[in-house]
Amino acid sequence: MTDDLRLDKDGALEFPCRYPVKALTRTREQALDQVLAAIAALDVAVDHETVTIRPSRNGRFQSITVEVEVDSRPTLEAVYAALRALDIVVMTL
Repeated sequence: MTDDLRLDKDGALEFPCRYPVKALTRTREQALDQVLAAIAALDVAVDHETVTIRPSRNGRFQSITVEVEVDSRPTLEAVYAALRALDIVVMTL
């Protein structure tokens, strides 16, 4: 995880923070574009230098990790909801 991630004394995230969001997608040429567009639609900042894509062993799926700057838990939950709404996304972590 990112070094900017802070937890309060009860173990809850402190906001604002940078948070790595991971989406497991079907391997498609435009999967990354769809993931980034869904996040951009929420006006959430993305650190494009931290974006990683890892293919599965058999190549049918890929893991896309994007570090986002979020100001609250509802914003983070909205990012996850937007990703889950994409047909190409199989699972979010």
